[in-house]
Amino acid sequence: MIPPGKLFLIAGEASGDSHGAHLVSELKQLLPNLECRGLGGVKMAQAGVQLIHDLTKEAVLGAGDVLRKYFTFRSIFYDALQAVESFQPDAIVLIDSPGFNLRFAKKINRRFPVIYYVSPQIWAWGGRRIHTIRRTVDHMIVFFEFEADLYRRKGVPVTWVGHPLVGQMTPSKRRDELRSEWLHNGSDETKVVALLSGSRRTEVERILPEMLRVAKAIDTRRPRVHFFVSESPTLPPELYERIIQKAQPTYPITRTRNLSTDLLFASDFAMVSSGTATLEAALVSVPFVILYKTAWSTFFLGRHLIQIPYIGLVNVVAGRKIVPEFIQHEVRTETIAQEAAYLLDHQDLREKMILDLKAVQTKLGSEGASRRAANVVVELIQKTVRLP
Repeated sequence: MIPPGKLFLIAGEASGDSHGAHLVSELKQLLPNLECRGLGGVKMAQAGVQLIHDLTKEAVLGAGDVLRKYFTFRSIFYDALQAVESFQPDAIVLIDSPGFNLRFAKKINRRFPVIYYVSPQIWAWGGRRIHTIRRTVDHMIVFFEFEADLYRRKGVPVTWVGHPLVGQMTPSKRRDELRSEWLHNGSDETKVVALLSGSRRTEVERILPEMLRVAKAIDTRRPRVHFFVSESPTLPPELYERIIQKAQPTYPITRTRNLSTDLLFASDFAMVSSGTATLEAALVSVPFVILYKTAWSTFFLGRHLIQIPYIGLVNVVAGRKIVPEFIQHEVRTETIAQEAAYLLDHQDLREKMILDLKAVQTKLGSEGASRRAANVVVELIQKTVRLP
């Protein structure tokens, strides 16, 4: 009898949960009887992963947050190790979250084949992590071609599959229909501004209040702007309600939940925290700025360790700053509001940024990244359990 194959997967954040869910869905088409267990979130569970813990609920930002949840992470970590020993998977797939996953890979110590999906940002943090990866990971699956080049130079087996967002950013309706519905048939001159403040609680608590202050400043500069807050489905609605109520907005503002793709398609401009959301905005060619704040301890540590001049993925992929970044002490309400007003009202600036964003799109690969990643995983499982 041919064994069906068993995988253990770990994803620690909302974006990793989404990537993991798409990967598992593709794997199930290739290996219908594949059994999957691990750590993840709601989307991975819906895709067929039997969860040991919902790790996405514990997502943190910065060293201080990690310390506060140390014992929680320690308990989950050892529960996962015990689950692996009991499950005896044919391979382990680690998805992003290097703080957790690289420690896990070291603890596994090559007793099981390890595939790392969504590379740690070794190009930002220097070469320290790549030595751990070379010792503990059997194969890297990466989103960006420059990552694959880097790993090859370091002797790490790697496959570039492109970014899974390519082909996934499809709105539920036409842009004019979305705007008509959300603006309640308002004026065609009304501008839609999206606020995407991240998927971690601490991130939203630090960044969304700053975005709301900028929104107030924009509202005083120009009429007919409607602001939309994009809520992460992994965070409670009460969090957003509390932050917005505290800001006491006097301008039009609407909350949307789990509709970031529709919102970006309908928007004229966006304020975005760093991370995957910058690529989402790039893929729909909406002009935007990056606004980011973290704990000062994390910022000072990162400033000395990070070896690239940008934090926004869209700028990293472009190889230059095509989208303005306002980081930490640079988060000044009036400065950002002025930049936003320029990008809302000056067509030449908008067109230049849109052209730059379209150039980034060409570097993200073609549609079907999740299927290509699944093929890599299946090849390794075939070697392990001798599937035909």
